[in-house]
Amino acid sequence: MSKTISTQTMSSVSRRRLFQSGAAMAAGAALGSRVPAAAALEAPRANGLEALARDLRNLRDPQGRPSRLIRPNEPGFLVAAWPNNGRWADVSPLAIAMCTGDEAVRACIAWARQERRPFAIRCGGHNYAGFSTTGGLLIDVKPMSGIAIDAKTGLVTIGAGANNQDMADAFRASGLAVASGRCPTVGISGLTLGGGWGFSATRYGLTCDALRATEAVTADGRLRRATAKAGEDDALFWAARGGGGGNFAVHTSFTYQAHEVHDVTVFNIVWPAERQVELMLDLQEIQLAHPDLISTRSKMAPANAGKVTRGALHVQTLGQFFGPPDKLRELLAGPLGRVAPMVCEINGMNYWAARDYLVTDDPIGLYDIRSSYVAGRLGGAGLERMIGWMERWPGGSLRQDNMGILFAAGGKVKAVGTTETAYVHRKSDFIVEMEASWSPLDTPEVVAAQQRWLTAYFADMQDFVQKESYVNFPSRDLPNWLDAYYGENVARLRTIKLQYDPDNVFRFPQSIPLPQATK
Repeated sequence: MSKTISTQTMSSVSRRRLFQSGAAMAAGAALGSRVPAAAALEAPRANGLEALARDLRNLRDPQGRPSRLIRPNEPGFLVAAWPNNGRWADVSPLAIAMCTGDEAVRACIAWARQERRPFAIRCGGHNYAGFSTTGGLLIDVKPMSGIAIDAKTGLVTIGAGANNQDMADAFRASGLAVASGRCPTVGISGLTLGGGWGFSATRYGLTCDALRATEAVTADGRLRRATAKAGEDDALFWAARGGGGGNFAVHTSFTYQAHEVHDVTVFNIVWPAERQVELMLDLQEIQLAHPDLISTRSKMAPANAGKVTRGALHVQTLGQFFGPPDKLRELLAGPLGRVAPMVCEINGMNYWAARDYLVTDDPIGLYDIRSSYVAGRLGGAGLERMIGWMERWPGGSLRQDNMGILFAAGGKVKAVGTTETAYVHRKSDFIVEMEASWSPLDTPEVVAAQQRWLTAYFADMQDFVQKESYVNFPSRDLPNWLDAYYGENVARLRTIKLQYDPDNVFRFPQSIPLPQATK
């Protein structure tokens, strides 16, 4: 019998509970996905929020916790409604459903369909473009955060509301991990559904590459368990690995294949404002030459707030090396010898101590963001163009930390084909991210100027990048967003949309559209 380590009883249903729920769902399932959720579920008998609030109070998870509907002016509403990107904080939901189990999620979908109300899904609230905010019903799965680890098989089942910190706390004593992000409050759902970049991606693959099964409530109210096996909603499983959150279902749990962890070396190196282009080229070449051994996040950034000049742009690289410190110093001999660094932290430590070292809450506050991909390296001409745009930043109250970042995105990520999962960017080596950020001190005119600058900067950099963008770094202003996020996988995603959400219940400004009608 395998040993199981459980940090909390799973709040999403197990396979046994899924079969127990089958009788309640059978009527709707037999009629196909066109059946409204109100018919597939035991829908609220009365209209309005009062009916939903009553139903959620009566739906309890295995621990006996009721779900809760929070309305404006009730305790906890403002905290629960607040998104990571404060740009969208003025989008106030009609109510927030704090779901402790999948039955509560099913009730919410049924209610939204019956009442014809818009809704959004939230786990961590980190959707940069505000797609986890709504003026309708906000379905929050954060209470569903249980984690169960099977130490014998290495399979880990994680509730859809868990975040990176929950995962770190659960895994720390197990000797296992699932590649994930470094921001503690980012939710596992959005991370996985968009792909899942982190400092272990080049070594172990994206978060979605470790996925083995997921449970999700679809638009017809059915709770499905999707796997790669034919006949087990394998199309939904394919889409769950990079097809973006909120497009097809509300996911309630994920099962991953964990990997063993060992000691690593972390590094944080900052160079003075000299020979920036040469240093950035050095760092890219090291990453490209050793993609499975090192994972870098390299950037140029000003030292202070105020006008940006080339003479104030430092170069920084931060990341993780899967080997001892002395080997890393050998790899970095070129850039370390080119310019003496101001900061040079290179430390060996265990995997989870390294994760703590690399933790960040960035970005947070008020910001706008764009992303692209690079196959190979961003060359000297592209880096010079980037510096030129940094110097054109129109000004504001904050130091611009993230004006131009290169995240290593090759290595093990490239071992998977572009159509094997919905995450299409498998031929890339770096994610290029650029950001503008501001504070309440900045006037609307300053904010508008920054956003115009970011739009023009992004457009001008297209000469040097692939016409692709990371769906977990979304922008409402991204041109040709559907192709940029999904590339050659668009057609299949649209077909899956028709299969699981033919009435387009799951929709927002950048949701997967239904297939175009043919004449």
